[in-house]
Amino acid sequence: MDIHLTIGNALINISRIGSRVDSSMKKVFEMMPTRDIISWNTVIAGNVQNGLHEDALVMVREMGNAGLKPDIFTLSSILPIFAQYVDVAKGKEIHGYVIRYGFEKDLYVANSLINMYSRCSRVEDSIRVFKVTPQRYAISWNSVIAGCVHNSMFDEGLRLFRQMLRDNVILGSVSFSSIMPACAHFTTLNLGKQLHGYILRCGFDDNVFISSSLVDMYAKCGHIRIARWIFDDIKGRDMVSWTTMIMGFDLHGYAQDFISLFEQMKLEGIRRNHVALAAILTACSHASMIDEGRRYFDQMTEEYGIRPRVHKNVDLAEKVVTKIFEIDLENTDDQSHPQRDEINDAIRELLEKMEQAGYVAYTSEVSHDVDDEQKKYLLYGHSKRRAIAFGIMSTPDGTTIRVIKNIKVCVDCHTVIKFISEIVGREIVVRDSSRFHHFRDGECSCGDYW
Repeated sequence: MDIHLTIGNALINISRIGSRVDSSMKKVFEMMPTRDIISWNTVIAGNVQNGLHEDALVMVREMGNAGLKPDIFTLSSILPIFAQYVDVAKGKEIHGYVIRYGFEKDLYVANSLINMYSRCSRVEDSIRVFKVTPQRYAISWNSVIAGCVHNSMFDEGLRLFRQMLRDNVILGSVSFSSIMPACAHFTTLNLGKQLHGYILRCGFDDNVFISSSLVDMYAKCGHIRIARWIFDDIKGRDMVSWTTMIMGFDLHGYAQDFISLFEQMKLEGIRRNHVALAAILTACSHASMIDEGRRYFDQMTEEYGIRPRVHKNVDLAEKVVTKIFEIDLENTDDQSHPQRDEINDAIRELLEKMEQAGYVAYTSEVSHDVDDEQKKYLLYGHSKRRAIAFGIMSTPDGTTIRVIKNIKVCVDCHTVIKFISEIVGREIVVRDSSRFHHFRDGECSCGDYW
């Protein structure tokens, strides 16, 4: 064995970890009298790890000119480059090379391909690679599930996760953090609680990243108190933990809570970065807290040295006027529910009590050219009211009523639900397209601003 080759490879491996990779590593490499595939792969991997992607690709070409063909380690190193640059064309070229030389069965190459296709939004291709991988370890499952979730294919991600459980694959911390956003997206609390149980049994409850994912999941599923309990139990909270909790309070309209939490960060000596500041500015905007928002905006430059950045390719969103009331008109006469008579009676009874308490219908929201009585009838049939009436009928006294709606709650419904919460003495949680509304004792957590 060439002793110079062995020592040289060891020196390259050591120098590639340091901050002077561009000079020391290449100097050792160039001084070596002979170089093997390990020498080239070490330099290529060092360049990739230190962000020198162009240098890494040049080295691959030079390696080919030296008569050496890329192996599984070369391919595993360079595929993340194409993932980062979202260059699926180059990635497919490498995939073709992988197939020609029989590397498709290698675990590391397969995972690199899965990640590359996922980052390039080619989830179907990543799943195809996953399916032909002969030995699927947890890392393969985690990669393909994370790819599905990252690309908003939540149903497929959940399907693969359930299959992972059926195949008795050992779950790791990455497994849970990969699938948790899907539960948060669907607000599937039952599945989220099951995952929480798995996490506790597996001993991952002290993992900061997983705990932050749980905070996000419970907040988006409407259980902000549980989210806060988990947050308070996190040891060594990082910036992700803090901003997740702040955004959770914002989602539920708890303005004073997210302000207090943001100030608590300062008291605990945590430097609030641009992510935390963006979160608090967004929360202040949603809560119409103009003065507080201005104060934090000024702090961006005065205390933290953070300046607002203007990007060249700003997405311009065009607001589309949705014919909400036409949809509601169609739903008003929907009498398909088997308990429709009981529901209608319950709504009428609640309406009488509300009017006695001072409720006046906000008919100006109805755009149809009809008289006031007809407008009241149209508002009367809004699905949120029917859902709440059914919930009150179907659950014991004191039970929290939860309603999910995919459009923004109208002003009249918002007023009605405040009245109902006081009349029946229950908390009513409504998730609309904007946020969570917690109605309790005639008040809403949003402060009537949403």
